Amino acid sequence: MLPQPAQAALDQFPMVFSGDVDYTGATGTAWAPGRVNLIGEHTDYNDGFVLPVAVDRVIAFAGRVRGDHVVRLWSTHYQEYAQFPLEGLPATFERQREGLPGWARYILGVVTELVRSGVALMGFDAVIDSDVPLGGGMSSSAALEVATAQTCALFSEGSFTIGVEAATLTPMQVAAICQRAEQIASGVRCGILDQAASCLGRPGKAVLLDCRSLEYRYLPFDAPNLPLVVIDTGVRRELASSDYNVRRRECEEATALLREIMLQREPGNEAAQSIAALRDITQEQFYRYGALLPEPMRKRAGYVIAENARVLQTVNLLAMGSYEEVGMLLWLSHAGLRDEYEVSCYELDTLVIIARHVEGVLGGRMMGGGFGGCTVNLAYSEAIEALSRAVEQEYPLRTGRQARIDICRAAGGPGNAWVM
Repeated sequence: MLPQPAQAALDQFPMVFSGDVDYTGATGTAWAPGRVNLIGEHTDYNDGFVLPVAVDRVIAFAGRVRGDHVVRLWSTHYQEYAQFPLEGLPATFERQREGLPGWARYILGVVTELVRSGVALMGFDAVIDSDVPLGGGMSSSAALEVATAQTCALFSEGSFTIGVEAATLTPMQVAAICQRAEQIASGVRCGILDQAASCLGRPGKAVLLDCRSLEYRYLPFDAPNLPLVVIDTGVRRELASSDYNVRRRECEEATALLREIMLQREPGNEAAQSIAALRDITQEQFYRYGALLPEPMRKRAGYVIAENARVLQTVNLLAMGSYEEVGMLLWLSHAGLRDEYEVSCYELDTLVIIARHVEGVLGGRMMGGGFGGCTVNLAYSEAIEALSRAVEQEYPLRTGRQARIDICRAAGGPGNAWVM
């Protein structure tokens, strides 16, 4: 069975693109999931560890190959067309980017990076539909990018394949292409977490990803009475205009300064010479030398080093089925994001406070880049009604906003199919 947004896009395609083009071949559809990052926020661009879960929310394309090299798109969410030619890419990317709406720039970015990688694409028309909350911390942009790559796998000259035996591209190669696409499309120096999570999703599994080596392994995450509750603050943020890139620079500066301090204090320490990211600094080393960092570098580094440790603790706890202890680490993660990394906001903090007072909610924290978006909460099924009621009653009184609640499960990764 196709995901609902894929079917919706298929149903709308003949009405949106009504026969003004001589199409070749069948109609195809492709999709990719959003993600919930259980723990490990802002660790990916510090070469650290992350523990995401692909969820049962997708962005989907439905379309047909054209007889030329033009891409035409219709977004059901934005009720908006976008169009660009394939000729001249990647050289014409910057000029074409400026003439497109924001959502279409991500698609152009993926197409550009695929062409740069040697993939020969055909023009196509497509309708895009989604049930991933946009800008809400469930990585809608990465889902859009990975779904674009899956669509291009259908609409390429001679075709290329993803993630099968002897495939043209592995899932992690697609994730890297989509990461580069997001960087050139948005100006945000994002890590690979979001794209990898969308590419690697499996039902009932979380994935531990080492963002340096890009090695990964799956962990069971399918307790039937413990869904993930995602609560949307209603606050939207643009990472490029937020402090996201500033945080990345602060981490890089903290790494360089800690390496210098350690080499001065321990001249014979060869390991200190190889420090390339905060991932390379142990908690013991930070306890010893962290106080020598100026603010806010000390706080930024302290959060990242502790968060990496929390990810690995969570892996061990999941293996033992110790979900209550996992919940405690989620509360600690939010406190670090709020007080040390300083990427939370009043609305996110309010949702976490409300959740913490509901019996049966094991843990919760802000999710995503920050400055708005969603919280993720690990809660027993029987607690969801009380949590929903508390949010509906208290959140508007405290913030003047309405929150949206989604109940998510660990789901499969991207896919595509010919349908007619």
